Amino acid sequence: MREIVVFFFLIQWTTSDNSSLGIVKNTVHKEWFENHKSNPSPLHELSAELSESQTSIIIRWSINIDSSIRSLVGTWIILYDESDSRYRCQYQPPFTSERINLTGQEQLWFSFTVPNVSACPSTSYYIFAYNIPTPTDGANEEYAKKTQTDEVQWNADIYPVLHGDKIVVTFNTNLVADRHTILLTNSTYLPLRTVGGKGECKVEICEVKLDYMEYMGPCEDLTIWIKPHFKDCQGESEWKDQKVNCTNRSALNIGVGCMMALLFVLLCCCIMCQTFRWIRGKRRAASVRVLLVYPAVDSVFQRSVMLLAESLQSRGGIHVIIDMWERGSLAEQGPLRWLNTQADLSERVLLISPPQRTHTAIFLPWPSTSLPVLPMTHTAGTSSGSSTWSMMRRVCRLSSEAAGCSFCRET
Repeated sequence: MREIVVFFFLIQWTTSDNSSLGIVKNTVHKEWFENHKSNPSPLHELSAELSESQTSIIIRWSINIDSSIRSLVGTWIILYDESDSRYRCQYQPPFTSERINLTGQEQLWFSFTVPNVSACPSTSYYIFAYNIPTPTDGANEEYAKKTQTDEVQWNADIYPVLHGDKIVVTFNTNLVADRHTILLTNSTYLPLRTVGGKGECKVEICEVKLDYMEYMGPCEDLTIWIKPHFKDCQGESEWKDQKVNCTNRSALNIGVGCMMALLFVLLCCCIMCQTFRWIRGKRRAASVRVLLVYPAVDSVFQRSVMLLAESLQSRGGIHVIIDMWERGSLAEQGPLRWLNTQADLSERVLLISPPQRTHTAIFLPWPSTSLPVLPMTHTAGTSSGSSTWSMMRRVCRLSSEAAGCSFCRET
């Protein structure tokens, strides 16, 4: 469908405002009193909305292209507001002219902006429109169309915050308001400060500073109230309120609080690290196993071995395993294989030999990865038959070049 551009539409309006050009007060169009052979079809899809600035109303409607379009001479629009404005819309060139080619057209859209509207808060505007000339019985309900705008809304978005001894209030202004009144109250709704006037808030976002005194009470009990005032509106607008935000009361308090929180976190981390190290050290110490290997000699020798095991166990962090040295197994497996078998059972191997009158040498071809073997000597008592064991401080590691190592010495 081909589109008719905007120059087909020309607005000529009359209103009850005496200061406007070509105005007839409380008038209606002359076609209202005339009889016509034909009249156009009614308009369709009438709508109206406030502009973004809420200072004007945009009215839209459509006209069907049918056989009655040639009789259309204009559209009559009435805006019901404080002054009940009336507008006569004429189309240029007129639809009665033969110069207009409407072949293939089914519908045409038009719009008209009503300027300088008194946008009062919580108010909606009613629009009444119909094509002229009207039918003989006048603009009845079926012929005339009605619509209304949404209510005028004001999103104040108030944000009051305390900075030192000042309460900084930021809010969205109502651009059509003549002025704004800002009121500060406490928990008893007692007015503490009032700020108002013209000019200081004629911007989209306004910022006002109020003094904060101790006699006003706690900051948490303070509330900011804002009310816009409209010059051409009869009714009073509503108050918008918001509690004062006291989180930024003192930058020093915030800094001290952050430092205390940081120190607390560091202290907790240190305690956790120390606890982790202690637990890990305890587990590591408890995991040390010592294997005591001794030959079966007599009960006195065996008792001495048991006393040594109890002494090592009582020191803590050592798990003692006692095994008997079987010479038969040593002879069958060989020294190296036998020692590796014993090393699989523990981390330390302690060999204990019985008391002897002569030096006894054990020849073990020690591997490079073998565990340390701690030799023990036994001293038999001469009078009471008691015996004691002493651990030699030297650790013997045999290699292929060494002939042997004496584990025991005569006492």
